Amino acid sequence: MEFNTIWNTYNSHLLNFVKSKIEDKIHAEDILQEIGLKLYAVLNKGEKINNYKSWLFQVARNLIIDYYRKEKVKKNRESTYSEINDEGTCVCDLSSFVIQNYLPKKYGIPLYKSDIEKKSQKVIANELNISLPAAKSRIQRARVKLKELIEECVTITYNKGGTIVDYQLKNTCEIPKELQEEIKRINLTL
Repeated sequence: MEFNTIWNTYNSHLLNFVKSKIEDKIHAEDILQEIGLKLYAVLNKGEKINNYKSWLFQVARNLIIDYYRKEKVKKNRESTYSEINDEGTCVCDLSSFVIQNYLPKKYGIPLYKSDIEKKSQKVIANELNISLPAAKSRIQRARVKLKELIEECVTITYNKGGTIVDYQLKNTCEIPKELQEEIKRINLTL
């Protein structure tokens, strides 16, 4: 199927969906444009999409999530819960350390490639010589394991929408020495 046919079929539904999630009309239209660019790029590469509607709406959901993540970082940049502290250290530096040192390699490697290196699951499957469903499964399991690991030492408060609004280190948790050293090394304040 060609781009114009697919786009003309779904773009108004996509715009309505995005506008229902994002109040700012300009940002909603920007996201719609990004969806179109992603569709064009995938079709141009000759990649197969089994269900255009599902694929397009999944791309829309992902872009909406990215939008809110960026907005949250902008709003929180000056607060103690910002993603980047005063020295420019990223919490992702600590995440990378935890993933590599505290998760079993079977799960840690795919999660690291996905969330830190930002590789696609298809690329990860090829690099690890496993099937795409196996790569997806390992990444999901790794995220669950990472969350469990974090929740052993951190109390996390969520809002009604499931977004983290606060976190506190538990008094009963003793941070391992190598993790304390890494926190010091990257100059991160918890």
